[in-house]
Amino acid sequence: MEIRILGPLEVVVDDSRLVLAGGRERALLARLVLSPNRVVTSQRLAEDLWGEAAPAGTTQTLQVHVSRLRKVLRQGGADHVLVTAPPGYLLRVDDRAIDAVRFRELVAQARCLSAAGDCKRAGA
Repeated sequence: MEIRILGPLEVVVDDSRLVLAGGRERALLARLVLSPNRVVTSQRLAEDLWGEAAPAGTTQTLQVHVSRLRKVLRQGGADHVLVTAPPGYLLRVDDRAIDAVRFRELVAQARCLSAAGDCKRAGA
């Protein structure tokens, strides 16, 4: 599985893009991707998705969006990725499955190589 957040939000499993139709499901996934393998509380997710003035019933509405996102992930073959972990949820992924994480690592490597005078490898 690969999660792309640099550019349009995409989830790719075995070279197939999963269809993330709902705006809230996309926002939920994006928020969880920012904290991979760490629990994000339901309260924090609700505040991030609806703002500080979240309407009544956001807990149940959040559960609906989690369920919809899980369904898309399961249909795409990414079972057990979105996990309920009180007091919230976590996205269980290899950090390197996220393009932004790989990008940061490559930039850090390039800087080290450049500082060592190996500009050709740094550029690659």
